[in-house]
Amino acid sequence: MLVKDVLGECLVKMGRENFLSESDLSDAEQTLADRLLAALNIAYREAVTEYIPLYAEEEVAASDGEIDVSSLSRRILYPVSFTADGKRRRFWPRPDGLAADYSGKGVLRYAYLPDEAAMTDEIEDMRLTPSALSDGTLAEYYFQDKVFDLAEAYDTSFREALSAVRYKGRPMRLGAGRWRE
Repeated sequence: MLVKDVLGECLVKMGRENFLSESDLSDAEQTLADRLLAALNIAYREAVTEYIPLYAEEEVAASDGEIDVSSLSRRILYPVSFTADGKRRRFWPRPDGLAADYSGKGVLRYAYLPDEAAMTDEIEDMRLTPSALSDGTLAEYYFQDKVFDLAEAYDTSFREALSAVRYKGRPMRLGAGRWRE
């Protein structure tokens, strides 16, 4: 989904005209577009850190029990697993990096924080709908403007959409119940 399309949906939900496709923007329109873009980045960052993380796998080198995380291509949020020689290896976080009980090359699977989106960028996350992301964007925008009733309404809608995506397709177990006659 294009960032410009999500911000255009935000403008429509705000009751304004979608002016983002125009080439010349006034100062007020540019300021509004920049504020909405900042709110979108905050909402997307919240979605991928708390609800639906983005995962990556990269080959890393572990030497003397230390895994070099500075060589990773993305900003790491938290490590998920470390495998080497086809086996899962133990690792634990330290303030300056990751430690492991292995020395050599291995594959680190980790959750990462995406880069800031620009107006012309595309968010390639199929789990989020433009409507859900626009709700999160408007929640953040109205919260910054101190319009708390609208912020709460959009935030509730955003969190419900993220919760539905987070638990979609997972089996649900119910405990044994007692039947009364």
